[in-house]
Amino acid sequence: MFLRTALRSLSSTVLVTTLVLPGCAAKPATTPAETPAPGGEDPAAAAARDADPATAEALKAAIAGPQRSAENRARDQYRHPLETLLFFGLKKDQTVVELWPGGGGWFTEILAPTLRDSGKLIVTNFDTSGPPDAYQTRNGNKFKDKLAGAPEVYDKVEVVTVTDPSALVLAPENSVDLVVTFRNTHGWVEDGIDGAIYGAAFKALKPGGVLGVEAHRAKPQPVDDPKKIAETGYLPEDWVVSRIESFGFKLQARSEINANPKDTKDYEKGVWTLPPSFELGDKDRDKYAAIGESDRMTLKFVKP
Repeated sequence: MFLRTALRSLSSTVLVTTLVLPGCAAKPATTPAETPAPGGEDPAAAAARDADPATAEALKAAIAGPQRSAENRARDQYRHPLETLLFFGLKKDQTVVELWPGGGGWFTEILAPTLRDSGKLIVTNFDTSGPPDAYQTRNGNKFKDKLAGAPEVYDKVEVVTVTDPSALVLAPENSVDLVVTFRNTHGWVEDGIDGAIYGAAFKALKPGGVLGVEAHRAKPQPVDDPKKIAETGYLPEDWVVSRIESFGFKLQARSEINANPKDTKDYEKGVWTLPPSFELGDKDRDKYAAIGESDRMTLKFVKP
């Protein structure tokens, strides 16, 4: 099942083993959260406006840095890295964990140089010692090679190798300021490992620490079978909030910075029909390119 998660959302120098909290049944979300007022300023825009100047400048320099490819830069219009990371409360001297960064490490390219001098970045990666042609091994090696290929950017990044999500330890307990995950929740739900991963994040975070979650947003709907909905890549926002709160977190704020009202969420190949995947190839490619990347929820949770 872990492989199915990898095929949809990929996430070495540190190998970890311990037991984490199992998932528990979702409960209704009851925590009030800051949300954009009608016609008002989005919390992510406000966070960018009011950000620590040193962190904002470091982030801007990283976003404009030569370590980023033109292809990755082109996605900034959909992913809003500056506003998203500042909304999550990033500061350049924090200890930050990035979960499942993907073989290309899109956000790693930004987080690593931002945190390199005065903070710490911990990332997860797949075990690179498996069969050479296995998806996890190939993409684990892709990410490993990416880090090794630019020591001036990534030499201080710590890597946690994920072999068994149910035995995942991200960092010493109560030692992390911020944990972030981008577009991974659906895969974890589909594979039934979200409880293990969010449990590991909860343990690692300091009291008052933040969990930042970006995920593809489904239309509001009853959720009788979350795994079935997750197969499309999308999940309903209220369900995600309830589910994550069931692991001990409390929702603090929501942002619409990564919303896309053009996304109709009813595609033959699910969210992967849209860019950057274009799972249908050239079929209606211009149509899907015009829609752009998916409609996404951007959620800020806190560990009490």
